[in-house]
Amino acid sequence: MLKKSVADIRLITERSSLKLCLRLSHKISRQPKEKPPPKLSADVVNYINNTPDYSDIKDKVPNALLKKYKTPESMYLINQKTAKQIVDTIKERINNNSPLVEVNPGFGFLSEKLLECQKNPIYMYEMSNQFSTHLSNIQEKYPGRVTFKVADFFGMWKLAFKDKIDQGNRIQELLGDLCTDDKDRVVKIIGSMPGLSFVKHLVNNIIFHNSTNQLGKPDLFITMPAHHYEFLTDTEVQLTKHRSIPALFQLLFDHKVLTTVPKVHFLPWTHKPNSKKVTMVDEHRLLLVNITQKDKLPCPSQYLPLLWYFFKPHMFSKSTRVIPMLEQWIPGCGVWLITGQDPPDTNKQLAPTKDDAQLPHMTIFTEFGDLNLQQKITVFKKFVSWPEFEQCQFRVTMENNLPKFFTHIDDDDKEGIGTHIEDIEHSDAEN
Repeated sequence: MLKKSVADIRLITERSSLKLCLRLSHKISRQPKEKPPPKLSADVVNYINNTPDYSDIKDKVPNALLKKYKTPESMYLINQKTAKQIVDTIKERINNNSPLVEVNPGFGFLSEKLLECQKNPIYMYEMSNQFSTHLSNIQEKYPGRVTFKVADFFGMWKLAFKDKIDQGNRIQELLGDLCTDDKDRVVKIIGSMPGLSFVKHLVNNIIFHNSTNQLGKPDLFITMPAHHYEFLTDTEVQLTKHRSIPALFQLLFDHKVLTTVPKVHFLPWTHKPNSKKVTMVDEHRLLLVNITQKDKLPCPSQYLPLLWYFFKPHMFSKSTRVIPMLEQWIPGCGVWLITGQDPPDTNKQLAPTKDDAQLPHMTIFTEFGDLNLQQKITVFKKFVSWPEFEQCQFRVTMENNLPKFFTHIDDDDKEGIGTHIEDIEHSDAEN
């Protein structure tokens, strides 16, 4: 009887094990197969292989750059002639005592032209270690003039947020000798920008870290797609549209187009924009632009986060009525806008001055779309200067929304090119 019971138990155990193995094998078989890496783009490969200018590098270009992408996070100059054109265009603007930074130099064609035309050292920040050999050779060729790091310079704002949270020193480690306590020290930054991420980084850095800025004032010489530049500088944002990034960009930066350069001289190539209004310039050329932080900010630095929140889309749209929206924060404040007067205890250091834009005659029906960009700044300055402002919930609400903003940092980290260039081989690439 005991032997039979043991046999029964053994049989039950074996059946249970078999069922478990079958379930596991079924689950494993149902798991999706790993997606094969995207194929190289034939037109890119043919262009590189059949153009004499690239005979020295055609076997050295990383495969990840031989595919097409919608919005790559980085872009690499591969043409010597265009490198010379860029340096000839900017050399009179960089030949001074300002530190010089080159972002993602790749093969170093632009680097060598920069080193030949001026005496200042160059700080190079390259995201991919696949170009380390080329850049180390340049470092040996110009001893004492090149500082080279494998790092994401354009992503430094994320490090700044993390430093603010845990009082770390990531920015200091990234910048090294570039670190400064002089917020007015100008630093020249040269590179390519296929998307708008770095502009957002610059805006965020000024707004949230102006008081702890360790870089100085950025003076950028950037190649970028024409449609991105048009988006940032679109003057209609002042009248008919409400978009926070162009509005803040225009408030914080001066900008100028210096020249255009061939788009095919940069890798990776991108798909054509979906817009039906693609211009010939946008399809075949990139803009070389100069973007410089303004000497005078629109408000004191400690109020810049409030300005950022004031311009967020959920705060107002062009059809939002000015007075009802502000009275949600300070009940009864509309009378000051309607009469054009200010309360007796207004903070004169924050209030608009004669240099600020005059407001039109305000009524209960005036919409934000009726105001241009400078007039919106006047409304903001009035709002934060009124004595009731510090007792209202606007500042607390802004601070409560910052954790959501930190969350987007993590989202951005997932979308970035990464430290190694292979990390751009994701669904963005052409299959």
